[in-house]
Amino acid sequence: MPVRPDTTDPHAATDRTVVLSEYESASPIALSERARAYLRDEINGGSDRGGDRVDVSYTPDGNAVLTATSYVGLVGLPDGPTLEIRPKIPSTNLLYALQYASAASAHTFDTDTRIEAGTLFVDALGILYERELQRVRNRGLHTDYVTRQSVERRLRGRLDVQRQIQRHPPVPTEFECTYEELTPDIPINQAILRVTEGLLRMVSGDQLTGTLRRHARALRRDVSRTHITHADVAAIKLDRLNEHYERILRLTKLFLRNSHVGDVTSGSRRAFSLLVNMNEVFESVVSRAAEAAVADRKGWRIVRQDASKRLLHDGRFDITLKPDFTVRDASGTVRLVGDAKWKRGAPPNADFYQIAAYQRAHAAPSVLVYPSQGGAVADACTIADGHPLRLLELPTSDAYASYAEFRDAVTEAMTAAIDEAIE
Repeated sequence: MPVRPDTTDPHAATDRTVVLSEYESASPIALSERARAYLRDEINGGSDRGGDRVDVSYTPDGNAVLTATSYVGLVGLPDGPTLEIRPKIPSTNLLYALQYASAASAHTFDTDTRIEAGTLFVDALGILYERELQRVRNRGLHTDYVTRQSVERRLRGRLDVQRQIQRHPPVPTEFECTYEELTPDIPINQAILRVTEGLLRMVSGDQLTGTLRRHARALRRDVSRTHITHADVAAIKLDRLNEHYERILRLTKLFLRNSHVGDVTSGSRRAFSLLVNMNEVFESVVSRAAEAAVADRKGWRIVRQDASKRLLHDGRFDITLKPDFTVRDASGTVRLVGDAKWKRGAPPNADFYQIAAYQRAHAAPSVLVYPSQGGAVADACTIADGHPLRLLELPTSDAYASYAEFRDAVTEAMTAAIDEAIE
């Protein structure tokens, strides 16, 4: 049940936490103008949004009704409250699902870490990020040459003649130097420091908080705080010297793309948010499971968000069809069409209509994939245009004692579904 803050005092919610599941609404609450602006401009603003991350409506007396969408995570509003949004399918092991979706190795963990049902997504990301950061630090922070300009008592590197003439007397005692320095204070490490400090603001649990704080303290000895954006990190290229950053770079991009941490106004409570679309996380889990399922078939491949087919109707409709994945054999022929559905309960008719359109366009069998929910999705086949349709409940629950067990169960279930559909 959501926490129902007292709305009689605009400042009463400062330290409260409102807990919601996806698509659940909270009771009306008074919000400060800063909080309203933050929801409007930071959470729901921007041209990259496919819709509001948190729906906001107002009662006649001016109180706000906050409604979660498909995004889960944490929003700390200036002046409060903190909004915590949890997945609508609570039995999902968030840590293992996130690890699988991000292609992190099973060797990320020194010990297996269990995440109980209902654990906040931010904590799962924090645990995974900490383990990857430990692995990177064990290998050593990557260094690169950076151009520096400084005043030195001895000539170092190249003398900046123009600045030397402007700033120093004819017989100088100091030199304006430009030189190359090998340093770990480079964008990729600056981004990692930013994410580590951002997660520190959000995660719960003394052990995780303490470990992240120790990482941040160690990083700050060699790396400066710099405003690094998702676009900056997206431009980073890895090579053989820093390829051990691959997995933490993927998680860093996930955080920076979906978070906002900063001061709204001087003197106000610092605002922060990390909201991740669970539809996208589950789609990534399903697509990676499909890739693992066909890995032993020579020349076969998975195409994610395959937009190769369009739906035409009397010249009036022109719709690009994009199933979450297609399975193509060595000749490029589509052998199966798949779609991921982050939903609970019996599949609605709309899911069948959608997959039937994909089947008709590609003339291939199909599979609809749902998260684990205790057998609510029937394991049955129907026929659309002569091609089989299979329903799969992927075993993403928290019933597994280790990530390796989780990974194997998910991969085996997808392999069996694809083999049955195409043979």
